[in-house]
Amino acid sequence: MFVFSQIFAGLALITVIISILSKTKKNILLYRILNTIFYAASFAFVFRWVTVGNLIFGSVRFYVYYLYKAKGKKPSLHILITFILLLIAMSWAMWHLGIWTEWIEIPIVFVSFITAWAFWQENETVIRLIMLLATSCWLYYNIKTSNYMGIVLESIIQVFQVIAVVRYDILKKESLIKER
Repeated sequence: MFVFSQIFAGLALITVIISILSKTKKNILLYRILNTIFYAASFAFVFRWVTVGNLIFGSVRFYVYYLYKAKGKKPSLHILITFILLLIAMSWAMWHLGIWTEWIEIPIVFVSFITAWAFWQENETVIRLIMLLATSCWLYYNIKTSNYMGIVLESIIQVFQVIAVVRYDILKKESLIKER
């Protein structure tokens, strides 16, 4: 089971790097859908069900946002509120059904909230900056749960996110200032 977990974590790493280095929100969302599916499969093989539930929820959220982006629209505030209410309901249900029994799962639930808000934004810079915080939460979670591949994965993601912020946000703004 552990080997399968690592294989899916590797696929998650590849797709998230492609997502981070994508220029358009549509491509970012497409690769995030694949990333969350692979990452959920990785955690399913090690029986971390709250994490799996939050990742599957994230994949559905990314898919809905992707459909809106494909139509050239921004999801309404009602969509964001619906996702947040569903996340609260899912978290409550997992807690009361005894699936969520460890406090260490709190950072993952927090990540679900902030990524729901982040990807609702139209500004890719805001998305990238919020995802730096989300990656820090994942890194903490993986350290606390001794998920070594997850630690490597999130560390690499953090580096690529910094590269993307510098490449697309800082250097792009500097070149626009020089052109003026």
